[in-house]
Amino acid sequence: MNFQFFTFLNNETGEVNFKLILMTATSGLSNTLNLALINASVASMKEGGPFWQHFVIFGISLTLFVYSLRYILYESSRIAEKAVCNIRARLGDKIRRCDLQSLEKIGESDILARISRDTGMISQTTRPLFAATQAAFMVIFTLLYIAVESPIAVVLCGIMILCGAIFYMKDRDAYEKGLSDSSDSEDELAKSLTGLLRGFKEIRINQKKSDAVFADFCDIASTVSIVRTKVMQLYADTVVFIEMFFVILLGGVVFILPVISNEFAGTVTQIVAAILFFFGPLATVIMMYPVYMQANMTVDNLYRLERDLDRDQKVKNDSHSIVQQEFNDFKTIRFDQVGFIYADPDGLPSFQIGPITTTVNRGEILFLIGGNGSGKTSFMKLFTLLYLPTSGTIFVDDQPIDDVNIISYRNLFSAIFSDFYLFDKLYGVGDVPPERVQELLKLMGIAHKTGIKNGCFTNTNLSTGQRKRLALVMAYLEDKPVYIFDEVAADQDPQFRSYFYETLLPELKAAGKTILVVSHDDRYFHVADRILQMDYGQLFAYMDK
Repeated sequence: MNFQFFTFLNNETGEVNFKLILMTATSGLSNTLNLALINASVASMKEGGPFWQHFVIFGISLTLFVYSLRYILYESSRIAEKAVCNIRARLGDKIRRCDLQSLEKIGESDILARISRDTGMISQTTRPLFAATQAAFMVIFTLLYIAVESPIAVVLCGIMILCGAIFYMKDRDAYEKGLSDSSDSEDELAKSLTGLLRGFKEIRINQKKSDAVFADFCDIASTVSIVRTKVMQLYADTVVFIEMFFVILLGGVVFILPVISNEFAGTVTQIVAAILFFFGPLATVIMMYPVYMQANMTVDNLYRLERDLDRDQKVKNDSHSIVQQEFNDFKTIRFDQVGFIYADPDGLPSFQIGPITTTVNRGEILFLIGGNGSGKTSFMKLFTLLYLPTSGTIFVDDQPIDDVNIISYRNLFSAIFSDFYLFDKLYGVGDVPPERVQELLKLMGIAHKTGIKNGCFTNTNLSTGQRKRLALVMAYLEDKPVYIFDEVAADQDPQFRSYFYETLLPELKAAGKTILVVSHDDRYFHVADRILQMDYGQLFAYMDK
């Protein structure tokens, strides 16, 4: 049997220990003892004998059962939440250290599904699965009790349970495949729903596109429904089988056992009572088995995501365990034959950046121009080492950048990419006085749109141009040596565009900052110290400067 789920809980917490297992067994044993005491008391009353001793022991056994069951349920809930917290934190840590290209390859929707849906599944199923484990112990001890009452009866029950298990397990592969298909189809549905939400504006003004997107969404939803229906039908077969099996087991004991041996006819009542007693736990075990399969699959999904993050992580160093080498006083950043190759799904080269050999001097304002698809975005990702070069080396002054100092190198930059994300909280800038933030908001002309309260912006639901201005506020607060601005002025009004080029950039340069600006505003090319042009992945000096 696959114990992957319980192994996962123990690996994540180290608390699926002997005491927990002992308490689980104790709960099953004490409840079985309750059955034996009840049967013994009934027999004693029939014979007119005393039964108060049984009552006292029954009270002790019941107390033990309640205590142990409560312990199991409390501990299993705590262990589950601790395991979920640990795996979420570890995956989150690996995601933030992951290379951008690796993250893009894994996919946002898959990561969200694993960390939100799958960890939620673990949280929801741990307690019921521990309860099912306790029920399994109760079934085992009840069968031992039946064996004491009638060896033939327990053999009969064992044969029937074995036959039932074989019949039940024949559909296991189909059920596992159904669960896997269901998980895959739900991932596709999540992707489709993401497109529906993120593309809302586009489909709202284009009825044909809206109809096509909705039709695709409905097709996927229908597929999910069909797959889930098949899984639920298999589950329904399980429920029917359990009810049928119970009746057959009772009938076998009542009708077959007295025929086999007359001397055990007097024990039929006790055995039937025992079967009635353990049927509930047995049904729990059987009905929770599909849930256990799903839990194992969930654990496999989480560990597969972790393996993908580990496998594709090219920089192995932990930034907390290495000596940070500061480059804040750098003079030059030099590219020496630096190149990067995009690969298609088959691993074949599809587009190449470089090789690039160039030098960026401290305090320069560089403009980067080029057509769509020329490689500007890829160059910025190479410059910041969000993409790791497939060839060549980047030097800061005469120091090559490698695994040891790459964290320090990346921390030189503050960037506003075209697809930037705007956090509503001031992360990573220390205790900034609110007055300083308010001053920058006024400087960017958005103080009337948002403010700062308890370290958070009061409003980030702004226009694209205003969001870029708010991103500029964050860039100022980060106060890094190198700034990268990707078409920051593209969505601005003429007044702020002029202010950005004619005032902000020169002020940053005067403060000793190095600035790379992706821009096509040729009327402001005079602001740049140098203009670089990307064309088909190659970097050139712009000759018209």
